[in-house]
Parts: sequence; C-alpha cells; structure tokens
Amino acid sequence: MNIWDSFKIAVSSIWNHKIRSILTMLGIIIGVAAVIIIVAIGQGTKKQMTDELFSTDKNAIDIYYEYIPPEDEPEMFWEEPELTSEDIQTLAQVPGVKAVVATNQGWGMMTHDDEQGEMQITGVGAEFFPARDIQVVEGRALYAADNDGLNRVVLIDTIAREKFFKETENPIGEIIDLNDNPYKVVGVYESPLPEQFRNKETGEMLMPRSVISLMFGNREIEQLQVIASDPENISETGRLAADTLTAEKGLENGKYSTNDFEDYERELSTMISLLTLLIGSIAGISLLVGGIGVMNIMLVSVTERTREIGLRKAIGATRRKILLQFLIESITLTSLGGVIGIGLAAIGSILVSEFSPITATVSPLIVLIGVSFSAIIGIIFGLLPANKASKLSPIEALRYE
Repeated sequence: MNIWDSFKIAVSSIWNHKIRSILTMLGIIIGVAAVIIIVAIGQGTKKQMTDELFSTDKNAIDIYYEYIPPEDEPEMFWEEPELTSEDIQTLAQVPGVKAVVATNQGWGMMTHDDEQGEMQITGVGAEFFPARDIQVVEGRALYAADNDGLNRVVLIDTIAREKFFKETENPIGEIIDLNDNPYKVVGVYESPLPEQFRNKETGEMLMPRSVISLMFGNREIEQLQVIASDPENISETGRLAADTLTAEKGLENGKYSTNDFEDYERELSTMISLLTLLIGSIAGISLLVGGIGVMNIMLVSVTERTREIGLRKAIGATRRKILLQFLIESITLTSLGGVIGIGLAAIGSILVSEFSPITATVSPLIVLIGVSFSAIIGIIFGLLPANKASKLSPIEALRYE
C-alpha cells in the first residue's frame, strides 16, 4: 500500500465518521482561525500606524539646530543661525527630498464688518500647499511672488470663512483688518489639521512668511521641515538633509539634526509584535487542546480498528506501513481543520476590516504557517496512536473482540 492509498483510506475514515471528525477538528479550526485573525489584525494595525506616521503626505522631517559648545569651555549664550531662501533651495536639491517646508508663526486680531476674533497665522511659501496637500476650496493659493513682493494677502480656513463671512458672500478680494492693517483675502482652504487640533472658534490663516516677519519682527524661517519622497528612507533622507545644511552654513560649534524615525518605527514594531505574540499565544492554547482531541480520537480509532490492523499485519503489512497509515490519517484530519480555519479566518478578517477602523492583513506566509502548523500538530499528536497501532501483535489483534 502506497501513500496515496493510505490517504484515500484516511479520507474514507473521516467521511464515515463525519460528526466525530468535525468535533475533533473543531479545536484545530478555532485555534488556526484565531491565531491567523490575531496576527492579521496585528499586521494591519502596524501597517496602518506606519502609513499614518510615515506616509508620503505626512512624513515631514523636522530639522532643528543643535548647539555644541567647544571642549573645555563653559556653555555661553548662543544664537541659532538664520535660515534663508537659499538654504531652502539647497535642501530641495538633496537626493530623496520631495519638498522643503519653511514656516513662521504669529497671532493677530482679525476684524471684518461686525465680527472680530484672534487668529493664529502661519507664514508659508508657495511650496507649502503641494507639500502639505492643502485643498484650496475658493480662490487661489500663495505664489512665490507673494513672498518676494511682500504682498499683503491672506488665505483663511473654512472655519474663519463661516465666522467672518455670510454664506452668500464671496470672501475672495475682500479686505480684512488684521492688527489695524489691511489685508486682501485671496483664498479659502481646508485645514489639514485633525479635528481636535483646529481652532474651532475663529479658525486659522495663512500668509506669506516674509510679511509675517515684517509684521511681527520675527525671523522669516522659524520652523524647517523636509518631506521625503520615499517613506521607507525617511530617516536616511532626514540625516542627509541635516548634514547638507550643516555643511552649507559652515557651522563650527553646532549642527542641524533630525528626529530618528528608525527608533520610532522600531519601538512601534516591537510593541505591536509583543502584543500580537501575547494574544496569539493565548489563542494557540486552543490548538494545543485541539491536538489533544486529535490524539484522543486517534487512540479510539486504533481500538476500533484493532482487528483490521491484525488482518493487515497477517497478510504482510509492516510496522512502518501501519505507522504511516495512521500518521497520514492524523495529518489529514488536522490539515483539513487547518484549511477550514484559514477560510474562517479570511471571513473574520473581512468582517474586522468592514466593521472596525483596522484593516486586517492576511499574508500568504501566515496562511502557509497555519497549514504547516496544523499538519505538525497531526504528526505530533498522531504519533502515539500510530505507534500503538504499529506495535499490535497480529495474533492478539485478530483475537480482539
């Protein structure tokens, strides 16, 4: 009898005892499904969080100045080097840099008709809008000429538009009063900030950073960020940009640095992996229980088929063939349970993705591991019953009632 014949006998035995086989496989089905779903949720959560933190639209790398005092000298008062438009152009040429975002900040009292409110103002350049994916819903964005020409123009967000202008009123071209100075509204934009971080009372405003510098007397570039074109190389791009700027400024007692995103990614990956492993281990207990159930039912099967084993041995079946037959039956039983468990896991992952904010990701590797693991359980827990069957004496087996 070859392996194929043993497999057909195994399938026939499972089919002839459907209810018993289903109940035996139930532990394997639940265990495999639970492990795959938990790992899929863990992988989906990791991918979702990584995409959220390091996506091409949001992977802004802060570049900041770090003062390094000379050796054997006390730390004295120091001033951060002033950044210029030329520095932005230099950073834009760094390999891997998609865009450079330079901003400054200010606050001002905005007045229009009978409405008044304090506004947070961000000074930006023309590059800010594509880099941050700012959606201009009315009018236009800022041009490079607005910064170069110190044009007194502003964009207001949709919250400010609702507060300061009537629904039927067109704000584009209107003159507003900001700290007792006239400014022209050239556009309305949708704020990219999350809902919880928006100024819901008066809204926000964008204007040329050169105008903010002139208006408030602060630096034209207070915050500097680069956007990496490839989120996979965000840390490397940030370091290269910071080193380029340090060399360009010829700094001796200081340097430009960035946050190490590799540490963030590593900590995030470790945290999710540990959590997935912990919960997956708990779910794996059901696989162990399922394996014990398989061993139990195979021992019952050996007892029920004692005369069959004795007859096969009497006509020449070797111990190895008897052992192989029962092992194949055990592996078939657990593998079938594993396949059903994978199907159940696929349905469960779809439901999780449909009714929760998490997208469960079932990878082919996890599916392969699930099938392989269920087959290994069949080998481990089928070995004892198969070994018992192979050791039966033909004479005693034929005399068994």
